[in-house]
Formats: sequence, structure tokens, C-alpha cells
Amino acid sequence: MADMDEQPRTPSSRTPEDPTPGPDRRQVLKGAAVIGGLAALAVGGGIYGVRQLTDGSSGSPPSAPESAGTVPPSLDRLAAGVVSGGPGKDGIPAIGKPRFLDADHARFLSDDQPVFGLEARGGERPCAYPQLVLIWHEIVNDRLNDRPLTVTYCPLAGTAIAFTGPPDKAALTFGTTGNLVNSNLLMYDRQTDSTWPQLTGTAITGGRKGQTLATTPLLWTTWKQWRSAHPRTRVLSTDTGYLRDYGSDPYGSYTRHSGYYVEGGPVFPVLARDRSRRLADKDVVLGLRRGAHHLAISKKRIEREGSVRAEVGGRPVRVVWDRELDTARLATDSRAPVEAFDAMWFAWYAFYPDTQVLP
Repeated sequence: MADMDEQPRTPSSRTPEDPTPGPDRRQVLKGAAVIGGLAALAVGGGIYGVRQLTDGSSGSPPSAPESAGTVPPSLDRLAAGVVSGGPGKDGIPAIGKPRFLDADHARFLSDDQPVFGLEARGGERPCAYPQLVLIWHEIVNDRLNDRPLTVTYCPLAGTAIAFTGPPDKAALTFGTTGNLVNSNLLMYDRQTDSTWPQLTGTAITGGRKGQTLATTPLLWTTWKQWRSAHPRTRVLSTDTGYLRDYGSDPYGSYTRHSGYYVEGGPVFPVLARDRSRRLADKDVVLGLRRGAHHLAISKKRIEREGSVRAEVGGRPVRVVWDRELDTARLATDSRAPVEAFDAMWFAWYAFYPDTQVLP
């Protein structure tokens, strides 16, 4: 991971790698008054749909298939459920050559700005990936301990996940397809053109179909709390090589808890809906995954109780509220090989309708 000492710069021109001159779906959402009404969504000068967006009362987007019951969607069913998100392939440009700042030089970050924190591993310094950068790119192709690391963020599903590669440890790099499945980022790898829903990390088409990417934990916290806990952290710079309005969020605001992040249901169709309404669509859960076993625990519950014990696939786990970072995480005494990450309830359920739930 490359370091920088200078103040981050906003590029004054578009790079050749940026193929889409028109607005992407974030700009569309910002300008279309998406929450609670009809929106004509334009991308690159063309209209790609007029959708009735949910206002929280109907609880279901248009064209959303009925719940799959207790059976998780198969790879083929997920592939059949892919829809256009607006921009074309690589229209949302992944960052391929990330640059980093020391904490003291990251003056573009306010204390309450969300960051996705990667704790120190194998001699590497901790690193923060700001949400205000990832909102415009969704994928960062980085390296950790001289191995590929792909940091991903899907604002529609509220998921930030870091991947370390497929089972054969091939050095894959990823881009955005411009498509979605279950209102979640659909990635592709540039080596085989296989496609991978971000939330599952399992390829649904291509030569790597059925393979699952290994993950490494990211912690969703704020810049103030991350920097206090990790003063030597490095920070992904806004000097990305692309002209973007870093600092604005067309979906709303996590810091002021507004807009898409709290209102209505999913904008795009999903394959399964929780009709029992155990949680609201946009409620954030800590999703736990161990093989074919899945558990969702309300993040509010973890904060309220401080510690929650549960089982995933017959293995005991404990999740805690990290008060230093103000977020939920697996406890260090949890020995089970379990993945854990934040997700909006509707997205977790759409992929895992057989999930256990602790609301």
C-alpha cells in the first residue's frame, strides 16, 4: 500500500480509466428525490427506469418476487435475479492504485465521518477506508502483506467487506459490473470475468462459479474513534485519479442518520422479503456466517446488552459492543471460524432467508 505525505488533491481532469461521463446511480439517487415517490432515473443521458420507491409503509418494491421460504437462493436463481443498476461495466470505477495518508494529513475527514477499519496484520499498519471515498468507487484493489486485498462497499445494502482471494489463492482484481442482485453490488474479476455478489462473495457465473472468496474483518466505525484507537493508522486518500465530489453522499447521511439509509425499503428488486417484519428493512444487523449456517443479530441489541452469546452451525460464538470503536464485533474468545459484518436486514435476508435472527 503506497503512502503519501502531502495533502490530498482532487484531480482536475478525468482519467482514461473512467469511461462514464454521465452521472452514476449515486448521482441519480441524489437528484431524483428517491425517498417516498416516483423518480425518473437518468444515467449518461438515458432513462433506465421509473420506479415506485417504497415509503416504509408498503414494505415491498415493485417486481420483487415472493420470498423463497427457508431455502437460500441458488447460484442460478441469483444469476437470473441480476438487474441493471444504471451505469455500465466499470461505470463506477474501482480504485486500482490506492494512495494513503498518515492520520495527521487526513484533513478531509471530520470526526464523525464513517470509516471501514482494517486492523494491523502481519506487520502492516492499520488502515482506514473512508466511506466518503468508497461511496463513489465501491471497490479498492489493494494489497496486504504482499497479497491481494479487495475492500468493497455497497451503500444500497450497507455492507463493507474485505476479500483476500479465492480458494486457490489466485491474484484476482475486481471491478463493478454496473448490475445488482438483491440490491447488492455485483462485482466481476478481471482475470476470468466471473461475477460475484459482494454480500456472499461466491461467484454466480463464469469460470469460477461456485467458488467463495475468503474475507478478513473490517470494522465500521468513525474517524475519531478509529484514530483514537489506532493513532498510527494510514488512510485511503481522495487522490484517486478520478474527479468525484468527495465529501458528499447522494444517498443521505450516516452521520445525521437521514435519507436512503433510514427511509423506505430496497430500491431494486430482491428475491426474498421478510414478511414477519421482525426487523425493519434498513435496520442494521451483524450478520454471522459459518459455511451454510447464518445468524443475524440486531446491532441495537448488541449495543444495549453489551455482549450476546449465540450459536452458528452448532459452534458457540460471542459478539460484543466495542465501546472504544462504538461498533459490534466478534469477541476475541470466539473460536469458531465465523465471518461477521454489518448489513441492512433486507439485504441479509434476501440472500439468507433461512437465517436465524436475534432481533
